[in-house]
Amino acid sequence: MLQARAEACRPCSARPILQVLLFLLFAFPAAAQTGISDDVYLIIDSISIDGNRKTRDALILRELEFASGDSIHSAELAAVLDRNSLRLMNLGIFNTARINVRRWDIATHHITLHIHLIETWYIYPVPLFELADRNFNVWWKEFNHSLRRVNYGIDWNQLNLTGNADVLKAKTQFGYSNKYELRYSRPNVNRKQTIGFDFGITYSRAHEVAYATSGNKLKFHVNPDIWQVIQLSTGGSVLWRPGLFTTHRFTVEYRNTTVADSIARDFNSNFFLGGKRKQRHLSLLYNVAFDHRDIRPYPLSGWLFVAELRQNGLLPDDNLHLFRAYVEYARYFPLFEKRLSFETVFRGRTSLPRSRPPYYNNQALGYGGSFVRGYEYYVADGLDFGLLKTACHVQLFSRKFNLGKFMPLEAFRNLPLKLYLSLNNDLGYANDPYYTEENPLSNHLLWGYGFGLDIVAYYDKTARFEWSWNDKGENGFFIRINTGF
Repeated sequence: MLQARAEACRPCSARPILQVLLFLLFAFPAAAQTGISDDVYLIIDSISIDGNRKTRDALILRELEFASGDSIHSAELAAVLDRNSLRLMNLGIFNTARINVRRWDIATHHITLHIHLIETWYIYPVPLFELADRNFNVWWKEFNHSLRRVNYGIDWNQLNLTGNADVLKAKTQFGYSNKYELRYSRPNVNRKQTIGFDFGITYSRAHEVAYATSGNKLKFHVNPDIWQVIQLSTGGSVLWRPGLFTTHRFTVEYRNTTVADSIARDFNSNFFLGGKRKQRHLSLLYNVAFDHRDIRPYPLSGWLFVAELRQNGLLPDDNLHLFRAYVEYARYFPLFEKRLSFETVFRGRTSLPRSRPPYYNNQALGYGGSFVRGYEYYVADGLDFGLLKTACHVQLFSRKFNLGKFMPLEAFRNLPLKLYLSLNNDLGYANDPYYTEENPLSNHLLWGYGFGLDIVAYYDKTARFEWSWNDKGENGFFIRINTGF
């Protein structure tokens, strides 16, 4: 393998160049007359790599759908190389990944492939400046964009720590709320690169806590002299990836959460149920994902299926015993070489037992990425929820800029930038049998729609600017930014 790779990296002689020219001149007309091209398979002699100053060759080759000695149908070659280039980009450790044919023997149908990589900047000691609220719009409108509700600190991310796409994360957060986090993940530890792991520990505390929901909006209590909520969580996962597109994750978690006496006694006795101040439990999770998307930060083709089973409370004296099943299915339909793409995403969750859950564990729509556009200012709690998000993405602009000397970091000098027009339509439903008296949006079908401008830079950094309406007749401008960390 090493000898074949070394030979592939030598400058091409005149004979292969002449063969390629003859192929371009005569192969296609001949194929049209004889139909041979429909049955031609190209055999991969070797695969060479350059640009991976830190990343191990074995990790790169593991992500490919092919290996040396395999064959690819000639009619599918361009699509296969493009698809596998995107697979390398999905590792999140490269700014550029291109797979090209370095040598093509017309007579024997043998080819040599070459992978050109530009590794990203791996150390991100990012000054932390984030909002204490659920999203940007809640902070801007409902809390008058107060800088007092801002967290600051250092979020240190060391990507590709040992050249195995492993990540070390350390976070120190001060300001409106405190958080201290240490996490390490590695996708492969065995020779076959099928088993990985991650583990972490987080300690957080805040002077403010959302103690109830009224009018489908969170109600907060603040006491600058007392920590209103303190949480310690730790856990670890074992990952099993038997194939390129399938990942199984087995996780054990421990959480210990404490709230102030006044929250459990005066504001909401159902916060942990029965006026309790503490909730402690051990959890077991199983997650399986089948991921066939082309570009994970902003998919345009392919599909994703995720299923997760979670049992909160494994020990008899745990304060929470709650089973949840979650499923997600997403499908992306590209047209006109991905200049147009249709997106459909479904998410659903159900819970057991059907008895009243603690308010703290009753979150459904409006948290994280599970929301109906147009309802960003609201939440809909519940034991169960269903969400259908659809969108049409139209490419308006696509270009790569060379920033040259204006960008001191070589990894970021080439800036790929794409703009998309997004037409959106969402439906959602949250089933809440117990906390609905003051929350009319629960047990009610929610509908939101609108349009937006999506910006994708450096492959994994996205900004979405949307104008959305809901079926209450309300509308507004909403912003979502994902830096890719």
